[in-house]
Amino acid sequence: MDHVKQKLRRLLQEMLITVTQLPAVKRREKIRERLEAIQDYCASVEKTFIVFELQITCDQYDLGGSRQHTATLFRGPNEDASVAICITDRGSLLHRNDSAWQIYCDAGDVNPVGAEATALAA
Repeated sequence: MDHVKQKLRRLLQEMLITVTQLPAVKRREKIRERLEAIQDYCASVEKTFIVFELQITCDQYDLGGSRQHTATLFRGPNEDASVAICITDRGSLLHRNDSAWQIYCDAGDVNPVGAEATALAA
């Protein structure tokens, strides 16, 4: 089981790094593709990986943005899921995993409290 969790963490990290290298308009589509691939992997090892996709405004989920800006939130089945990925319509990319949001791309439309900018290795 631990090796499955490690692989999931690695796949999610690779996805986040990959999508930051894409134009903002292509990030959401690539996130969907990668999450589907992760679901397929989990099914192959008889595990479940549930992803809900929600359209939200940037003033929700502690994003610190405006109600005028919108985003897509990918999270697990629980409304208060501690693991989530958010991509705003402007292109900001954020991820949280039992901690504050980490900002992978900042388009200036969110400002989460306690967020950390993530330095990505090239």
